[in-house]
Amino acid sequence: MTSRRAIRLAGVVAVLASVVAPEAVAGPAAPRAADEERAGRSWRGPDGRPLPFASDDEVLDFLRTADVVESEEIPVGITKPLKLVLERDGVRARAAFRYEELDRKDVSIEGRHYRRFRDSCRFECAAYRLARMLGLDRVPPTADRKFQGRSGSVQIWVEGSLDEEGKDFRPPNPLAYVQQTWDQDFFDNLVFNVDRNSTNIIVDERYKLWLIDHTRAFQPVPELLDPERVTRINRTMWTRLTEMDGDALKEALGPYLDGEEIMCLARRRELLLEHVEALVAERGEGVFY
Repeated sequence: MTSRRAIRLAGVVAVLASVVAPEAVAGPAAPRAADEERAGRSWRGPDGRPLPFASDDEVLDFLRTADVVESEEIPVGITKPLKLVLERDGVRARAAFRYEELDRKDVSIEGRHYRRFRDSCRFECAAYRLARMLGLDRVPPTADRKFQGRSGSVQIWVEGSLDEEGKDFRPPNPLAYVQQTWDQDFFDNLVFNVDRNSTNIIVDERYKLWLIDHTRAFQPVPELLDPERVTRINRTMWTRLTEMDGDALKEALGPYLDGEEIMCLARRRELLLEHVEALVAERGEGVFY
């Protein structure tokens, strides 16, 4: 992370993590933002009006079946995804369509060597499915579909994003806001996301973080990306992670990950469990929130 936004956020996280006692994080004065916002969440169309979706499953069905009435290239990044306008039964919504599949061998990125490195649209679907299994409501609904003869992933567009650099950017609950970044660190270590930067984190109008663009996650590396960043743990995510096993991961993610990628994901799950158990032994149950 090199942008001013990332540096500023890192500073806020460091300050709050150092001054807030674990007991305060876990206590009733700091409820999890995801729990507070889930009940009132609504997706919006290009006109800003709420979309008539009552659940993620309804969003997924729309993404798979709605007609594409407009498309344009998003001039960001290497793979150049498309911004689509979808319409069905008078309902319009925007979505991001990614279709690239890049596979390289023996590359080095940020000082780490990869025997094999993939940049895959399929990882978008895998990230959404895994987040949903964990109870992590921070990855927008994502489905697989074809467009213009190309297979890819289509993800609902987060409308009304906020500029964290803006002078009016003031989360009403700073601690709850930072807790979302702890969720992000936990998830990124699990999926080995080497490409988290300011362009693939969106803050919506309710100061909720949305994690997008996971095409460089799920690399076949049997180690954690940066375990030192995992210092506070969402209890729901932790509980669900302990209940997962290799068979569950294979069943849910098999359509999008190959055997080696699933094996390495399962190994990172084990290492993350060991890391958190060591934190609890050292600091107590207060590491959970």
